[in-house]
Amino acid sequence: MASLIENLITELNEEYVVYEQLLTVSMEKTTAIVSNNLDRLRGTTDKEQLLVDTITGLEVRRKQTMRDIAQVLGKKESELRIIEVCEMLKDQPVFYDPLIEIDEKLGKLAKRLKEINTHNQNLIREALSMIEYNINLIQNLDRAPETAEYSRDMFKKTGR
Repeated sequence: MASLIENLITELNEEYVVYEQLLTVSMEKTTAIVSNNLDRLRGTTDKEQLLVDTITGLEVRRKQTMRDIAQVLGKKESELRIIEVCEMLKDQPVFYDPLIEIDEKLGKLAKRLKEINTHNQNLIREALSMIEYNINLIQNLDRAPETAEYSRDMFKKTGR
């Protein structure tokens, strides 16, 4: 069981490092959106996708470790959470302390990442709204009713 807990701590720490990188890229994305730099936005989106792929691989490993821990404990994997594993290890500070610490750090990081992604979503939504407004404006200019052209000469009295 000890090696499973060590693996879990290692996997969570690896995930944390990649999530930190994802947070940095998400903040770069905000700057790209605000500055309307499409090339930079494309680059950050590509970096983001690579990091998400890495996280997916790490999650697969972590879930397998949690499955193994659940099996050792005689529980269903779907019922076992990291915080519950922490509670079981309260008497073993060598495992409890690093596990609870990384769990809390990941929670805070996930919350911050969610805030930034929500902010980016709102910025993109506003940018798309503005683009839609501009397109509608341009389309309506083409449909504007024709009006008589006025010139200075038309108000001059002729021949009187």
